Amino acid sequence: MLVSLIVPNKNNAPVLGRFLDTLRRNTTYRDVELIVVDDGSTDRSVDVLRRRRGTFERFELVETRGGGIVNALNLAAERARGEVIVRLDGDATIETRGWLERMLAFRALSAKVGVVAAGVVFDSGRVHSYGVNVVSEAGVHSRGTVLLERPGARTLDIAVDYPPAADADGRDAPAEVDGAIGCCMLFERELWERVGGFDSRYNPAGFEDFDFTLMARREGRKVFVLPEVEVVHRISRRNPREDVARRVMLLYALRRKLGWIVPERARAALAARARLGDSDPARIALLQRHYAYWREKWGFDPLNPDMREVLARWGGTEVCWAYDEEMRRDGEAIVNAFRRSPSSS
Repeated sequence: MLVSLIVPNKNNAPVLGRFLDTLRRNTTYRDVELIVVDDGSTDRSVDVLRRRRGTFERFELVETRGGGIVNALNLAAERARGEVIVRLDGDATIETRGWLERMLAFRALSAKVGVVAAGVVFDSGRVHSYGVNVVSEAGVHSRGTVLLERPGARTLDIAVDYPPAADADGRDAPAEVDGAIGCCMLFERELWERVGGFDSRYNPAGFEDFDFTLMARREGRKVFVLPEVEVVHRISRRNPREDVARRVMLLYALRRKLGWIVPERARAALAARARLGDSDPARIALLQRHYAYWREKWGFDPLNPDMREVLARWGGTEVCWAYDEEMRRDGEAIVNAFRRSPSSS
């Protein structure tokens, strides 16, 4: 069975070589194609990708002028020939050898499996996501993180603490989850077609990944995280994805060169002072736009949901699986079947 690995790329030149080398080394499943859509990178990404076309026997590079990561994802999926698609990110390296066989084995356990995602940690060693909690009083946040704002009074989904991965909840076992981030998620092409692809209203990026998983649940499918497949999100190695001043590009280059010797709290303080990353006003404005669209689409606030409204609209569906005993048992049975299978060893 052909599996299509799709990658949207924007300004990942400093890490692309490592991404491709690691992907080739740890992908032992041979019937794959790699489709990379470059979203109008302004760094040397396209040069790197052109040189590395030989990394996989079937490697297609699509160069665009830039229309947003979500559009790049959908373009890659349209060109995919595989029955199964895996979405990857060009700045996130897969560190588990034989990862694809494990994810395919999990998918094969039940027709109810819609999405299988990997566990993701930052290159700082801190947790990024062991799945995403969406349908709860605490609102959207990555599983394994710790809220910095009180449930019911949250203002930003990124207002969380990222503990060391070794201390994070969810790292030890596969589990059913509300959703997942897009660094490594496996799903069927037919499911992508049925939900209408990744929602382009989230362009240029953000929320489209766990929105996709919730759309899978709306179709009656389940979502799981498989932490034994480890992905390292190397955000300290990439370039900014938006047009920035030369001063900012120099700061990113300095972070790649010296970041490892600067304490993490000091790096965060410097980023806040420079209004970069999570402190960038443009990013916060984009998040607020995503929150508004989410409320329009799903009928509840992603940060401070009224669970009575959520259950009134989505109760009895897989969207609210965690509130339905039979649906929870079905998910637990799938997880237990995987634990008993040779693929989990």
